[in-house]
Amino acid sequence: MTQRLIGRGGILDSVAARGAGLVVLVLVAYLPAFGGGWLWDDDILITANPLVTEARGLWGIWFYNTSPDYFPVTLTSYWIEYRLWADWAPGYHAVNIVWHAANTVLVWRILVRLGVPGAWLAAAVWGIHPVTVASVAWVAERKNTLSMFFGCLSVLGWMSYEDTEERRFYGWSLLSFVVALLAKTSLVTLPLILPVLSWWRRGRVTRVDLVRTVPFLLASFILGLVTLWYQMSHSAGASSGPLAAVLASLPRGGVLAGRAVGFYLWKDLWPTQLAMVYGVWPLETSRPRAYLPTLVVAALVAGLWWQRKEPWARAGLFAATVFLLALLPILGFLPATYMKSHASVADHWQYVALVAPVALAVALGVKGGGRWLPGGAGRAAAAVIILGILTFRHTAIHRTSKALWTQNLAVADVWDAHLGLSRALASEGENVAAIAEAKRALELYPAATPAWIDLGMNFTAVKRYDEAIAAYQVAIDQGGGDDLFQAAGLAAALGGDLARAEAFFARGAAKRPRDVSVRGDWGLALEKLGRHREALARYRDALAIDPNDPAALNALAYLLASRPGQTGDGDAVADAAEAVDLARRACTATDDGDPSFLDTLATALAAGGEYAAAVEVADRALALAVEGKDEPLAAEIRGHRELFRAGKPYRPE
Repeated sequence: MTQRLIGRGGILDSVAARGAGLVVLVLVAYLPAFGGGWLWDDDILITANPLVTEARGLWGIWFYNTSPDYFPVTLTSYWIEYRLWADWAPGYHAVNIVWHAANTVLVWRILVRLGVPGAWLAAAVWGIHPVTVASVAWVAERKNTLSMFFGCLSVLGWMSYEDTEERRFYGWSLLSFVVALLAKTSLVTLPLILPVLSWWRRGRVTRVDLVRTVPFLLASFILGLVTLWYQMSHSAGASSGPLAAVLASLPRGGVLAGRAVGFYLWKDLWPTQLAMVYGVWPLETSRPRAYLPTLVVAALVAGLWWQRKEPWARAGLFAATVFLLALLPILGFLPATYMKSHASVADHWQYVALVAPVALAVALGVKGGGRWLPGGAGRAAAAVIILGILTFRHTAIHRTSKALWTQNLAVADVWDAHLGLSRALASEGENVAAIAEAKRALELYPAATPAWIDLGMNFTAVKRYDEAIAAYQVAIDQGGGDDLFQAAGLAAALGGDLARAEAFFARGAAKRPRDVSVRGDWGLALEKLGRHREALARYRDALAIDPNDPAALNALAYLLASRPGQTGDGDAVADAAEAVDLARRACTATDDGDPSFLDTLATALAAGGEYAAAVEVADRALALAVEGKDEPLAAEIRGHRELFRAGKPYRPE
């Protein structure tokens, strides 16, 4: 009995040690990602997503989701982490890597249960394969790592139910699958893969096996429709309906599928020249020979089926079927907005599917032993080391947007990469270079609305206001967001065309009746036009929407304090008193941390004759402006303070 326990303990120790070994491999390969920053659409999903940043967003994540796709489990993970480390990117990267390490261990356990030779080595190769970097080092692809985790749990539950007939394992499998779909619906084909696993383990698929998949298929159907609806509702242009969209996509899938499968297998075998975006392939669906690659893939699978009694063919058929089913949702047969304007293939799309060819290749090597691979252990170790180095290097590229998109352009000259590089350059203040990159993006894809918007922002930054307005107008014409009217209005106001600015603000306010900022900016433009009474009305409109908006409070306070009795809304004493109240509220809302708000309070106090208090507040404002290295504001505050010291209020010329 004691020997049996010791033996069992030794097995458990071995399992734990091997699992720990996989975790260490992943952590080492992904070390550069721990210090990575935000990439591409991370802001849309996390840092600029009110569903994540606002405490009340959790309800919206599940029941009023405004994201491009419905993946509430993934967004909930972001929501939880935002409470822990806000917009500190390394925290999110660390969690992503941990999920991937856990997936690597689960892949190993699944391959062991399937009896795949070299299961540990296959899991190790998958875990540190460079193709997985796009899913792990990019925070927005938490969708992949999280959905695969629960997908693996579902597979383990399914096999445990088959082995024991205990219903709790079936429930575990089904529940895990639903959670996986709620993290990302790319696993909708798992109900088709589960019977294939049963066939591999028992050599047959029974009617009972198929009946057991019905609840899984129902979950796939429902959440698949939800995803399809989200995809179509967020795409540009009119939609003809889900069924028509699917039917229209079938020819594209017929052409793309074979080419995509070949592309993915090549990257699996030779994982170099990887890119975030590969671009859209021209697909000539009207030419019969364009379907040849897909027909070749189908013929190869049919040949494996024909020879399935042979061990080698059975293994090949199993791996090929799992690989193709895992890829099926992104082979072009279903409508996908991303495929139309960004890329026909993507590394992160084969995160799950990659397991199949890796497991097959490793199993063949292990089974071949010395006959095929003399010194097999050494070669395996060399392969792991080489893959680890490639992954380490590719992960390092993902640390910054500038490095990522620069490398992408070396592999694929696509508009997304030029736009990404443009944004990276703009963040460094290199606006002229950013303009050149945005223009190149538009040469490649004139319908790229985000590039027009960024062009407008960069033109505004370099004071080329007419060109900025023109760029914003194109973005508006292409169906860009209603906030573009406000951006165009600001460019017009900065350029001195205040009448045009007011027109843009009026259109923006009509489009966004509950937006506070557009009314605030509109008020500023009216102020510059000298139409103070109308400006005051816009500020009051803004505060009617949100009485506690700091910017609107400050703007109205500054107008009343600097022009008491001139707005036609009251006498000078009343205006000064109201300005003090508004300015105090604005300062309180920002914890007295905004020097411009404190300057407004000082101006309001001086307007009411409280010069000593005004000087004291101006001193605090000046200290903050100097600390923040905002010299123009500091100079303005010094000028105001000198007036207050002389017992004079501030009055603009």
